[in-house]
Order: sequence, then C-alpha cells, then structure tokens
Amino acid sequence: MYEIKVVLQSIRDGYVNPGDVVARSGLPRYEVLSVFHVLEGLGLIETIYSRGSHKVYKLTHKGEDILEGLENGYKINLVVDKDNQMDSDFNASS
Repeated sequence: MYEIKVVLQSIRDGYVNPGDVVARSGLPRYEVLSVFHVLEGLGLIETIYSRGSHKVYKLTHKGEDILEGLENGYKINLVVDKDNQMDSDFNASS
C-alpha cells in the first residue's frame, strides 16, 4: 500500500508521466510502472495525453478520494462483483 500512496501523492498536484514519479518518489521505475498499470485499471488515474510510449496521467476524482482516505489512516477494501465491476470502500484502521 505504501507504493500506491507514494505514487498517488506524486500525481496529486498536476499531470505527470511515470518518469516524473520515479524522480519525485525515488521508487524504482519498474515498480512505478506496475503501480501505474494497477491504478489505471482501478480507475484512480487516467491518461490525458498519449503519443507513442509517452503517456501523461492525472488523478481521477476517485483517485483523490482514495488518496485522502489513505492519508487519513483508512484502509481500502476492493470488491469485484460477478459483472467485473469494481468498487472501493474505506474502513477506519484500528
């Protein structure tokens, strides 16, 4: 969960590409690329520009909500129903 939070925090203030997040976070590039793939699949980030292999991303409203929850000490539960629809829910950590 640490990597997800760090990547979301790196994206929060604007539009970034994975290289920007590597520079800001200090995480390895392969890890950042993996997290970007997961976050995009969950609808927490979205591509706003794509040309060749260069992509620029921003947080979605859902991504902002998830980041706020993580920063406030909540944990995230993801549920995938039989129609492959994902939903997230916050639960207070004890």
